[in-house]
Amino acid sequence: MDKFEEFGRRIDEELNRFRRFMEEEVAPETERRGAIFLREVSDKLSDAAKKLEARQASRATSTEEPKPQA
Repeated sequence: MDKFEEFGRRIDEELNRFRRFMEEEVAPETERRGAIFLREVSDKLSDAAKKLEARQASRATSTEEPKPQA
């Protein structure tokens, strides 16, 4: 039974060590990379929106008929 208890304690220690590693090493780097990715996507979406707006504006000006002058 002592071996089984020692095995259980060892597993608990390793799981705690793994949890700390994930929280202190992996999570911050993942968050940092995620923030960079989201900024890049945001910039590209802004550029795409500007292009769509410009296209729509050019269509609106080209389809407007000149008003007859009285």
